[in-house]
Amino acid sequence: MEKYLEYVDEKILCRKKMIMQLYSLIGYSDEPMPHSIFIYGHVATGKSLVVQNMLSYLKYNVSVINCIEHVNRRHIFDYILDDLSWHFITNSKTVNKIQKKCDKFVDFLLNLKAISVNDARPIVIVFDKSDKLRDIDADLLPAFSKLKELSNINVCVIFISDIVWEKYRIKIGLYEPIKIYFPQYTRNEFTEILLKSKPYDYNDTFYENYLNLFLSVFFRFCRDLNELRYMAKVNFSKYIEPVEIDHSKESNTALLWRNISAVFKANLEVIYLRISSENFTKHNQLSQEIESTMRLALSFELPYYAKYMLIASYLASYNPAKEDKHLFMKQKCKKNRKIMDKRKISLKTFHEPFNFTVTRMIAIFCAILDEKVDINANLLAQIPSMCQLGLLSVVGNYNLNEPKFKCCVSYDFIVVIAKTVGFNIQNYLYNSIF
Repeated sequence: MEKYLEYVDEKILCRKKMIMQLYSLIGYSDEPMPHSIFIYGHVATGKSLVVQNMLSYLKYNVSVINCIEHVNRRHIFDYILDDLSWHFITNSKTVNKIQKKCDKFVDFLLNLKAISVNDARPIVIVFDKSDKLRDIDADLLPAFSKLKELSNINVCVIFISDIVWEKYRIKIGLYEPIKIYFPQYTRNEFTEILLKSKPYDYNDTFYENYLNLFLSVFFRFCRDLNELRYMAKVNFSKYIEPVEIDHSKESNTALLWRNISAVFKANLEVIYLRISSENFTKHNQLSQEIESTMRLALSFELPYYAKYMLIASYLASYNPAKEDKHLFMKQKCKKNRKIMDKRKISLKTFHEPFNFTVTRMIAIFCAILDEKVDINANLLAQIPSMCQLGLLSVVGNYNLNEPKFKCCVSYDFIVVIAKTVGFNIQNYLYNSIF
């Protein structure tokens, strides 16, 4: 273990305790592997980085699969078997046997055993974003949690997730994994990590002073390492403007703070929209419009389901009704290229928002929402409330049987609303796809 800690010391910072826990479980190839390990913690806390770096060092037979990219069990089985059988080709008979498509878990186990016979290394299967496994098949997660028992080979399954294990519990028997928690970085740890991204032209003390000022504003509202690293890089060019004019001001922290404080506050308003400092300096008018739109969108404080209802109304207004099946069905049919070309030609006609019925909006609402929701009176009461706020408008006479509406918000407005619930609206807009 000491040898690996020396190897990883400069590559992964502030995760020594978690690295030692994981290495004690899988770091010794001559010992049996644990059934399963559950690694969880906040986004951007080094979970995937630690696992992949360690497995790369250990030289095991490894398959790392991102569950977001796969929609059914056959995709998952084929991907894992392709990964694990990549490093050996003995004879055509074995290769054909392993490359056979798997539709059932029993076939997957047989192929996994065939791989273990030809490759004596321990097998590790990593499921990143493993919470998505719950949405594929009810028996898939329990089966992988007891894969070692079912296959009778030296295999370990590692689940990586942003949520706690209690949300994985189901009625079907599920083995309790060994849990490793990755806590959020502290402010001092953020400073240590971000200091590694220091520009070469400036010394450590100068950049550390900048990071202290930067984190004094951003740390309270954001703990995502990726976002903080990006924003620190974006704002540094503005911070050093007085220094580039007069190098004697490099030690004048008060002057540098007065120069950057307004920019910090402005960028804090749009931290997850990825607006660069160049947009704030060269295109100040555009940044003010974006900032005002965001403030307007957030000022409504809509309930969670009302936000999805507003998103559904926007999609109903700006997508042709005939494309709903293609846009919102999970299993999309392959389209003929000629049909696609016709759609591109007719794209210019879709400028004005369409009128839509409540039935269509509710159908889209159910399609874009991951969970099942009962359509009750409390939910439908959000529609007249949004009309009173000016987010929706009634078109023509208010027909009680089939009222028609039109969405009144702009694209920038709905993007801000969608980001507050973690919804990527561009994937469901006809104009964005075609």
